[in-house]
Amino acid sequence: MTTITASDLKQNSMRLQDALRDDLLVTKRDKPFVVVMDYEKYVKLQAYIDAVESEPVKDDGYPSISFDEACDRVAEAVTDYRSGKMKTVSIGTMRSKLRERRK
Repeated sequence: MTTITASDLKQNSMRLQDALRDDLLVTKRDKPFVVVMDYEKYVKLQAYIDAVESEPVKDDGYPSISFDEACDRVAEAVTDYRSGKMKTVSIGTMRSKLRERRK
């Protein structure tokens, strides 16, 4: 992706043709502002997004938790590990336990 400032684009609109070869990221005050891309690429991208969004969410059988809860659990585990409260096991032992749970 090629980056160009909005003022550069304003002064030289012919740069829009560059989007046929490579997407253009237009920045304004050093922050991303807009992306210019080839129309055919946009159509394919939108079709992909539509297909993904229309797929039903598949239940993998595992319970889900929120992002915040996951962060809390990781923080708690790190604290327990650092304090020596956490019991560690080998990866082989963990795999064996997980296999047993699946049966």
